[in-house]
Amino acid sequence: MDLLAFEDYAVALFLHMVRAGAFFAVVPIFGRQTDSFILRLVLAISLGGVFWWVGDQHVDVPHNLLALAVMALREGVVGIALAFALSVMTSLLVSAGELISSEMGFSLARTMNPESGVDATVVSQLLQVLGFLLILQLDLHHDALRVLEQTYRACPVGQPFDIEPIWLGLQALIGGSVELAVQYGFPILGLMLLLSVGMVLLGRAVPNINLMEFGYALRVLLALGAMAWFLGEGSPFLIQTFRGVLDRAAEMFPV
Repeated sequence: MDLLAFEDYAVALFLHMVRAGAFFAVVPIFGRQTDSFILRLVLAISLGGVFWWVGDQHVDVPHNLLALAVMALREGVVGIALAFALSVMTSLLVSAGELISSEMGFSLARTMNPESGVDATVVSQLLQVLGFLLILQLDLHHDALRVLEQTYRACPVGQPFDIEPIWLGLQALIGGSVELAVQYGFPILGLMLLLSVGMVLLGRAVPNINLMEFGYALRVLLALGAMAWFLGEGSPFLIQTFRGVLDRAAEMFPV
């Protein structure tokens, strides 16, 4: 193998790893970014090498560093776009947790979320962890890797690709995540509204009762009970949503 051919293979391997690395650097479903850096790095290098080995091992090497940087940036865009699409699976649970926390009175009970690096409510982090466990139980992380492999066939490394389906798919997923978050939080929000109305009526009927202390404890108990019931009875709907996100992400990269 001459030097020029080796250079072509090396650049192709590097670009495959750039796409995989951008994906694993952003996607939240393979663990928290703070404690899984080594795992993400190993996955990016190993899977990038596997996809290079079974796919297109050769690309036309550009004649200057600027063109090579543009190619690497293009690969990074593909990986990050797919990662953002799949992050909807956990971000909708975080948003639902924020809505539920505001009604439970837990808005001030916030700790730093290691995943995002910002403050989040305890309920949001609880739902996010449960979402991670559900993803692992259903092997949806395997499906995510299949979609990543599909990007290498839909958008060959080192070649231009159509950005329109990727952009439209991201818009649909991000816009739909807000609606889904409201749907997940609506049963508990409705229950809290009924409880508030009931507490107002109780306060008028029994003026001497301490509604502040009694009402707060009751809101917490009912909300936790409703969350436990919903996570059990509503899990098929959650599973369907997760699979729908994966299907929509795959549609962003038609083969």
